Amino acid sequence: MAYYDFKKKPALTTKEGEKDVLYSSIVFNGTINTKQLLKQLVARTGYKPGVVEGTLMELVDLVGEYIGQGYRVEVGEFGYFSGKIKSRLVKDKKDLRSPSIQFNGVNFLASKTFKKKATGKLERAQKLFFQASSQLDDEELKRRLLEHVNRYGFITRTTYTELTGRLKNKALEDLKRFAKEGIICKVGRGNQMLFVKNQEDSQTEQNI
Repeated sequence: MAYYDFKKKPALTTKEGEKDVLYSSIVFNGTINTKQLLKQLVARTGYKPGVVEGTLMELVDLVGEYIGQGYRVEVGEFGYFSGKIKSRLVKDKKDLRSPSIQFNGVNFLASKTFKKKATGKLERAQKLFFQASSQLDDEELKRRLLEHVNRYGFITRTTYTELTGRLKNKALEDLKRFAKEGIICKVGRGNQMLFVKNQEDSQTEQNI
């Protein structure tokens, strides 16, 4: 399940006299990192972890080399990757020399097949059952948190809100407090922030 919310249209793009306009924006559940993807690929394909990781690294290097040579690269059903360049603004092209023109990132154009696969059910974030938050004590909050982390390896603020019904600010306060207590660890910042199980606790459990 994916969630969305509404945001106000930025003032710089709003015409004079125009009323506030809202637009929908996805609320990220977190970030699936390369390590997690590799683990699932190994489980699905049966290939050895080193083979999968090595192939991925070589693919990244190869795509980067071709983009640097000015090619547009198609990668399976993902889509097309191409280079971006930048330079200063000039009135006459004679004022611009080659050394001042540089690569500046990568463009990605998803294929129709990948676009179809990258879809799912959507639900507005505010529709979550917030009314139950005051009924959960600390022990129950921790139980739900750890049950999810032990199963999936990580949890996001949005998922924690869904599991506990805590409001956004309260949910973040809970997670940061649990991190200070050493129950979980914070990884990333902003929309990329997620929480994982404390590795020291995991090691202790294994040694018991």
